[in-house]
Amino acid sequence: MTLLCLLNRGGAARGLRSTSHASSTICCGRHNVNINPTPTAARGSQLRLNFTNTYPRYCATASQPLHTMGSVDKPSLAGIDLPIIKLDTTLTELFRRASPQHASTRLGMVFCGVNSGVDLNPDFPRNTKYLYQDSPFNTVPRKELTRKNHDLRKSLAMKYLSLIPQRDAFIAGPSPVIMFNMNQSPATVAHDREEATTTLSVLDPSQRPNLVFCPGPSKIPMKEYGIDKITYKIVADGLESYPLTHSLETHWILNSKAGLARSGLPTPRCDIISVKGYPPASPRSCCDACRADKRSNDLTFIPESCSGPRGQWVKTESAKVLSAISSRPVPFVLKNQQVFGGAGTWLVTTQEQKDDLLSDFSSPDGPLRKLLSQVTPENHHMDPAAVVISDMVSNPIGDYGLTFFVNEDGEPVFLAASEQMTDGNNAWVGSTIVYSRQEALYERFQVLMSRTAEFVAKHGYVGPVGIDVLETGTEGETETHCGERTKFHVVDLNVRTSGSLALPLLKGHFTQRGLDCASSFGITVKGGREEFVRKWRREFEEGRMFVLSWYEDREEGASIADVVVGAENEEGLQGMIERVKEGSEEVVF
Repeated sequence: MTLLCLLNRGGAARGLRSTSHASSTICCGRHNVNINPTPTAARGSQLRLNFTNTYPRYCATASQPLHTMGSVDKPSLAGIDLPIIKLDTTLTELFRRASPQHASTRLGMVFCGVNSGVDLNPDFPRNTKYLYQDSPFNTVPRKELTRKNHDLRKSLAMKYLSLIPQRDAFIAGPSPVIMFNMNQSPATVAHDREEATTTLSVLDPSQRPNLVFCPGPSKIPMKEYGIDKITYKIVADGLESYPLTHSLETHWILNSKAGLARSGLPTPRCDIISVKGYPPASPRSCCDACRADKRSNDLTFIPESCSGPRGQWVKTESAKVLSAISSRPVPFVLKNQQVFGGAGTWLVTTQEQKDDLLSDFSSPDGPLRKLLSQVTPENHHMDPAAVVISDMVSNPIGDYGLTFFVNEDGEPVFLAASEQMTDGNNAWVGSTIVYSRQEALYERFQVLMSRTAEFVAKHGYVGPVGIDVLETGTEGETETHCGERTKFHVVDLNVRTSGSLALPLLKGHFTQRGLDCASSFGITVKGGREEFVRKWRREFEEGRMFVLSWYEDREEGASIADVVVGAENEEGLQGMIERVKEGSEEVVF
């Protein structure tokens, strides 16, 4: 089945991949959120979320009327009574409070994923300037990264253009959320809207986003929908022409692995192997092998048979990377510069894994040659083909995903600290959070959170941030790149919405039902949404389960989805997760 096999082919090329974010579990307290300053030892005052019994009313202020969802106040399927979900706060409210002088600015939110391997559709081409290495880029042979590979393109489009954007739209609040259609056939356009509006119809009407569907990034109707600026999750090349909340290049660099290494944050000691320059000639002026390549509209590629200056450049730069890997003793972690979807990280713990990695990277169709082939005069200054080789954190005793919102003044608003869920390849598939532990986890991580917020804010970023932190039993057990002795090691910095961000905003929804824990995770199931909801009818009607995002491939008779579940305690939660997953497959993000 196309949908089932393609979405799950993202394991590590060799060794284990690191995490990205797709599910979370939380246990917590009251009903709603106010943001108030509280003292901190790190910096003057710090903003935190304090839950109360009153909910603020949010309302959109459009300069022009938007095409709203048009959903009824109480969603339902025939014979099923679904409860309305009230979030503790929304991204819209957090942005307004983060920058009061810009509170009237109407933000359009773009939450789609991107890739650099293949066009998602004719209106959403692959990124060629701001490179991202997702699983298909690294693992799919170059000959399959083509516009003719309709199955691959469809599977990626379902994930990047519907599933991930729905998940973030769920917590967006009453702002325009820009969604891109899978394709422009009338049936698909209608199906795209139906899936998104059905997912969001369970929200309180005052917190539902205004969905704006359009063909692709170059065709966002800014004036028609009264949008002043765009804020975004991932850099898409097509966003360059719009007024933005922050620079695309700065955003890309902040999220890069070299950016984290140079941040001054306590990340494991590492070496950055940079690439010098870019291929010095065009394919037509290079050699016969390059001129014979007829795939000009697909992924740019410098073949191994190239005898001209392009091939010599790839040979020289590849040798630097391969030499660095070869000389590095195990264990170590190798990361591509910029990744998305849990790809591009190899955990190498044995000599056999190291040999396999070297074999993959020296392959004529491997990830290194594909990546070097994408370096251009327009992007080489960002060092997109660099790799980072870092020490592995020794004997970690905790693995946390910390989420917070950075205000304009650099102060963070703590949202939650979750515990990560990964698959057999160490790719992120979810997180778990216990609400009753959040006070203690806030105290544990407040200094690190403040340092991270200060770092991203000085680069002009305002918005959600996630960091992955490994905790060791003693300080200095793993050497940091900045020389600091610490128990807490930042192994990933995501200056964007994370997959677990919905969970802290659902605290009131779950705790008022006596549910101290919650989790969100990705699944693939046979059939559609209605069959799934009916199968779990009691849990849906009790408010302990709901859909965070859903897309059904009607041609294949299967769906990909994110679901959220809640339980009274961790044991009950794990049992619930296992029961749901028994009839489904995990979706790696």
